[in-house]
Parts: sequence; C-alpha cells; structure tokens
Amino acid sequence: MFSSNLFIPFSIFLINIPLGNFRAQYPKFSFQWWGWFYAGVFLLIFLSLFFKIKMLYLPFNFAAMMTGQLLGDLGKRKQMTLEDHETMEQISNLRLPDPRPAVCDSEIMVALLNMGGPKTNGEVRGFLKRIFCDELIIRFPFAFILQPLFAKLIVFLRGKATEHRYQLIGGGSPIFNSTLKQTNAVRAELKKRGREAAVTFSFNYSEPYPEDTIAEIKKAGKKYILPISLYPHYSKATTGSNLHHLKKAASRIYPEVNFLEPKSYYLHDAYISAFLDRIQESTNGESLEDFYLLFSAHGLPLYFLAEGDPYPFEIVQSVTKILDRLNRKDNWTLSYQSAVGPMQWLKPSMEEMLKALARRGVKKIIIVPISFVTDHIETLCEIDIEYRALAEKAGILDFRMTRALECHPGFITAVVDCIEASLADSLKNERELISRGHKF
Repeated sequence: MFSSNLFIPFSIFLINIPLGNFRAQYPKFSFQWWGWFYAGVFLLIFLSLFFKIKMLYLPFNFAAMMTGQLLGDLGKRKQMTLEDHETMEQISNLRLPDPRPAVCDSEIMVALLNMGGPKTNGEVRGFLKRIFCDELIIRFPFAFILQPLFAKLIVFLRGKATEHRYQLIGGGSPIFNSTLKQTNAVRAELKKRGREAAVTFSFNYSEPYPEDTIAEIKKAGKKYILPISLYPHYSKATTGSNLHHLKKAASRIYPEVNFLEPKSYYLHDAYISAFLDRIQESTNGESLEDFYLLFSAHGLPLYFLAEGDPYPFEIVQSVTKILDRLNRKDNWTLSYQSAVGPMQWLKPSMEEMLKALARRGVKKIIIVPISFVTDHIETLCEIDIEYRALAEKAGILDFRMTRALECHPGFITAVVDCIEASLADSLKNERELISRGHKF
C-alpha cells in the first residue's frame, strides 16, 4: 500500500519534466512560457485537493514541481543548443578561422547520409514506424510516452495505402541501389584524383542503419568520419537528423571516432550544371521557352523556420543560380510537396500551384525536383503519377519531370569537391593545431 504523501510529489516531478521541456521552447516570461509553468501549478493544486494532501507537504510538492520543470527545461535547452550549433555549422563562408585538423586519407571514412527507404513492400510498415518515432522529424506532445503509440496508429491508418504507392513504382524504393551506385561513383572519382579515403553510406530508417555504419567504421579502424549529406540543402529534419543519429550511434559503439565538419555543395557550379543538363534532357530537343518551369522541393513544417532552419533559403539560392544560368526571368515558380498531418507547412503546395497554373492557361510544364538527388517515391510516385494525374485533369496537356541527378558527373564532381574541400592537406597542420590547444 503506497502513501499518497510520497506518490504525489513523485508524480508531480515526473509530469513536470515534459512541461518544462515544452516551456523551454519559448522565450522566457512569454505568454506560452508562463502557460506551461502555470500548467504545473494547476496540476499541483488539483492533486493536492483531490488527495487531500496536508498543507505541511505543500512545500515538498512545490519543490518536486520546480525540480521537474527545471530538469525538463535544462534538457531541452541543451538539445536546442546542440541543434543550433549543428545548424550554424552548415552556413558557409562565415570567413572564420578553420580549426579542423588535416588528416591522412587512410584514417578517414566518408559517409554519405540519407533517410533510406524500404527495399520491398514487406519493409514499408517498419520504415514508416521508424520515421514517425523520430522526435526530430515529428514533434508530438509527451513524445516519450505517446509518440510510439502515434507511430503505430499512423502505420495502421496509412500502411496499406503506402504499400500500394510503393507497389506502383516496383514494390519498393530504388533508393538503396541508387545510393550504392552514388557511393561507388564517389569512391571511383576520389581514386581517380589520387585520394584514398574510404566511402560508405548510412540510412536513418532502413539498412544500413547508423549503428551498422559506425560498426563498419570501427572494424575498419578509421579515426575520422566525414559525413556528407545527400540532402544538398540543410534542414534539421534531414541532414540534422542524419547527423544526430550517426553521432548518437558513435557515442555508444565507437566514442573514440572524430567527426569532421563537411562543406556544402548546393551552390557548386557542377551541381547547378547537372540540373541544367537534366532540364535540357526533358525538353527532347524542343525549345525550353515553351515550357513553364516548376521547381519542387520537399515540404517542411513551419515550426522549423521559427527555430532558424535555413532549408527554404538554401533552396531559393539554388533555384536562383539555375535561373541565372538559364537567363530566365519569368515563367517559373517554386512549390513544396509531401506535406502530412494537420500542422502548417511551407507553401505554396505543388497541388495548389498546378491548379493555379492550369487556371492561367499553362499547357506545358517541366517539374524540377530541386531537393532530391535520387528518384524514389516522392518523384516516381508523388510527382510522376499522382501530380501528373492531377495536372492532366486540370487541363495541363504536357507534363514532364526531370530525372534526379543520380550519378550525373556534375553531381559526383560537386560531392567529391566538397569532400576534398573538407579535408586538410597534411598531418603537419594537425600537429600544429593540437600544439596550439585545439581539441578535436
């Protein structure tokens, strides 16, 4: 038989941890900040009255509330600080001194990062569950308790429909084979340039998982990991999540390994040229001026922008550079796809934009999937099947989609240039930096 005098403060402590976690997401003393604080106070009062707790124990219960809120607040702020640091590391050309060490190629494993995808329809539900259990991707109140239940509900509600979509593109995602080919192409290009760095790849939600990649790196005896995202435009939801899970796996399996900071390539000339080639390929020799260009990027919930996510701004920079190279000033726009759930996402949506263009009499259109480097369900099914049907129904007569970059020489060049730019020239620089007190 338990004593309510002990049960109540312990319960108050546990419940106030997530309340403090939510409170930390808002500016101090803001309306929302006080709202989460007083939620803990009202809970304290309710439980005290309901269980008829003596006033003598009120200070202990209040201390339990404050301890829980402070613990949740500190935990969230520590996480946000780490995420902010990782986000800021993606911003190029800050003209700051570069403290990174120069290391031997033989000590390095380059890891190409992506979310992954189910190889077969039998893997679809497990893939979905892992995505919706990721707190960095899906924000959910009381996530540590309710998110696994939420993920199971989503799998139950959407599993069959998602399996059908994968069936339309062959019964699974081609992303594993595509990424394997990109890995081999990057390795071959590095070798061609006389570089000996090993190359592998890692997925978040399908094999090879981050744990598999770290185990491979440990077995190979590599001292450094250079993570290169296959999401050219940084977002906490994509590259940030990849890095988080890879570093988390490393801390458990191989804590001695060091992470090198990668350069970005979303404005690299060869990367932009690869898109120009894909756009020209899609015209089949016709004049590009006859087509409306609709750039499509994967959507992002608006709350990421409130946290300083640079994703849409980097997308716009890539689009602007492509348009500049095409000398195109009109008949183009940017839209976002793949929104799910009731929250607000980046707009305009692809669906809205296609309907609007059809109403304005646009008949010929080329979709450019600007944020994807491989063809998978978002391009092969969502754009090329579902949006194609919507566009044709709306009155667009000629609907085309550019192929993803895949192993286009320009894309591989951009990635390898990024790798080389991320590595130093000699071990001598490393020793000099260490002697100056730099810690890696």
